[in-house]
Amino acid sequence: MDLGLKDRVAIVTGGSRGIGKACAKELLAEGAIAVLVSQSPENNTATVREFEKIYPGRVIGIPTDVNDDAAIGAMTAQVIKTLGRIDILVNAAATVIPEDFFKMDDSHLSNLLNQKFNAAARCIRHVVPHMRKRKWGRIINLSGLAGRQPHFTVVPAALNNAAMLNLTKSLAAELAKDNILINAVVPYIINTERQDETMKEWATMTGQTEEEVRKQRVSKVPVGRMGRPEEAAAVVAFMASERASYVVGTAWYVDGGGSMSL
Repeated sequence: MDLGLKDRVAIVTGGSRGIGKACAKELLAEGAIAVLVSQSPENNTATVREFEKIYPGRVIGIPTDVNDDAAIGAMTAQVIKTLGRIDILVNAAATVIPEDFFKMDDSHLSNLLNQKFNAAARCIRHVVPHMRKRKWGRIINLSGLAGRQPHFTVVPAALNNAAMLNLTKSLAAELAKDNILINAVVPYIINTERQDETMKEWATMTGQTEEEVRKQRVSKVPVGRMGRPEEAAAVVAFMASERASYVVGTAWYVDGGGSMSL
């Protein structure tokens, strides 16, 4: 199936590892040009080198602190100067792991919201003017199941993910006027480095072993396993494509059946 992504320019935040990296790879495989954005210059460089071996001349890396609006503005300007356009934005950057709500102060909670929701909002504000000029754009926000199924151990994640879903729906009708389609993808228990960190933190919070936590969490997934990053990335690529040209303001679950909501 041709997704119509050849030579589309895609910015992927959190693109140097986990789901973000998988999204960048999937978009590259579909013929897009990928701009990897992450805070770690080392991770960014390593991932760019890895992808360059397979997709030479199709990937660039711009280390960027997505907590800094000026840095995002500079990154966006660099993409326009280098590639001339921005067609796709995948907001996959996130650093939210399980934490005890009663041990968080105002500053810490605000910082966690800054790292995911505010970062995505900043990126959207900077890329949309360029998409409007071309009357074409795709924005995919990575949310998470905690946004619809909250739990005490994941309050920051739940708040961030619920906010991402709300933002997606809130902007959908306004952006669609300019053929900019925004949607969300909602993964659950995807087998990434971040998931390993989550399992460790969950074990610390509950007094269980990591093996016990992993077994318990996976048991809640009807298909009986964790998801693979490329499974989430395949849905993201579809949402970014011409094939999804009548899909607006939705939340697509990639959860192995773990969602209990309608």
